[in-house]
Amino acid sequence: MKGFPPQKAPAVLFLFLVFAGAPGRGAAQEAYLIPRTIFVGDRGRLVVPLGQAFTAAEAFVRSAPGELPESADLTITRIEMENRNGSPRLIIDFIPYAPGILPLPALEIPVPGGKTLELSGLSAAVASILAPREAALSAPAPPLSAPGTGLIIYGTSAGILLLLFLSIGLSVWGRRNFASFWERFRRRRLLRTMTRFLRRIDAESLSGKTGSPAESLSLLSGQFREFLSLFTGTDCRPLTAGEFSSLPFYPDFLCPFFRRCDRLRFSGGGIDRRDLQAALEEIRSFIDILARAEAESLPAGEAT
Repeated sequence: MKGFPPQKAPAVLFLFLVFAGAPGRGAAQEAYLIPRTIFVGDRGRLVVPLGQAFTAAEAFVRSAPGELPESADLTITRIEMENRNGSPRLIIDFIPYAPGILPLPALEIPVPGGKTLELSGLSAAVASILAPREAALSAPAPPLSAPGTGLIIYGTSAGILLLLFLSIGLSVWGRRNFASFWERFRRRRLLRTMTRFLRRIDAESLSGKTGSPAESLSLLSGQFREFLSLFTGTDCRPLTAGEFSSLPFYPDFLCPFFRRCDRLRFSGGGIDRRDLQAALEEIRSFIDILARAEAESLPAGEAT
């Protein structure tokens, strides 16, 4: 610094980092890094011992972004000036973003009297984690899973397995229970339909909308055979009156009933309103017996 008085010209100091074992240099006069080897992206500290020109400099700490100089390849996070026993030194904390010898920007150090000293030429050696032959970039890392993804995946899998087991269990249980439930529902629906049909035939016969009582009796006999076919699962449409005696479903009622209907329809005699009403009452009583048996969940053949 000879030839540049501190008050008239800025002091320019050129410091280069060297290995600790280099000959001919005192450890106290060398700038050094902490840690000794700094990689790209790591936090490092450069400690610079200063000469007598900076003995009068005031101690300070700068850490605000607006107070720190900027550089393209590194970011200075803190600058501290300290003076211990007349040995001033500068501490610079930084983060490098490129390998190699990175120059630091010039720094201004205030001294009493409003003057400033400029410190320039500082540099730091930054190592790369890649060997010279490994300078190529690696493949991109796989994307990170969003929080809760594992819970969603495993929860969904568990739900699917639970649904599968429930479906198997319901299918096994349904073969024994649902079939009988559906059969009871079907029979009760047939009973309600037949009851409505009897009310309609009775009302239409009174008003004369269905023609003569003989026509109403023929319609009633055919519809009753249709009901018995659906209710018992046996085709009762082509059966004669005598064949109902071999049917294991109320033969004591069905056989005499259809014989009376056939005698009235084919005897050649007239059929009046009383004959039709008698047939309606017989079928209505029979339907009531079946409905009570279904309500008590008894087999139809056991109802009395």
